[in-house]
Amino acid sequence: MLSTFIFDWSGTLSDDFDMVYGATASVIRQLDDGYVLSEDEYRQHFELPYMNFYKNYGLDVTKAKVDDLFFKAVEKNGVFPKPLPFSRELLEGLRKQGRQTYLFSAHPTHLVKREVAEFGYADLFDGIEAGIIDKIVSLKSFVAKNKLDPKTTAYVGDLVHDVEAAKAAGVISIGLYSRYQEPDKMRACKPDFIAKHLEELLGL
Repeated sequence: MLSTFIFDWSGTLSDDFDMVYGATASVIRQLDDGYVLSEDEYRQHFELPYMNFYKNYGLDVTKAKVDDLFFKAVEKNGVFPKPLPFSRELLEGLRKQGRQTYLFSAHPTHLVKREVAEFGYADLFDGIEAGIIDKIVSLKSFVAKNKLDPKTTAYVGDLVHDVEAAKAAGVISIGLYSRYQEPDKMRACKPDFIAKHLEELLGL
């Protein structure tokens, strides 16, 4: 049985697709002469680290500029996330079973702190680290820093980047289907386990 679960945030525990897609589309529209980014196109091409996404559109722009436009769009749009179904039950259930739960996310730190507090999830994590630029580079050190056993630790995420980070860190990779990415991309990267719903994780 797994002793520790490390969770991604966006699309894994937090239903924030509408907020993030809307803000990203706003950034693209402002930087690319009014280009309208569709949801399907976003799902097909979005990737982490997120600056790669903008570079792939041929946009020569700094991270500071992207972040400024993105955060302004988040606040202006007024679309905010909500917990994904069963996320609370999963976290509470794992902790009742004596298992550790951590949050490791590329989502901006101040948004993660705000959302975790609004969801009432602050006491459901043994540790939180957000604003990660490249999870493939950083997850292994996060595991070591928290003295976690890679053999009994899993990283749960909804993007190919999450699976790649888990493999690079030597932990068990769990891919979750979400609105952020087409299922065929998740299947193609071959995580150790794929879940369609969070409920499936409680028995692992």
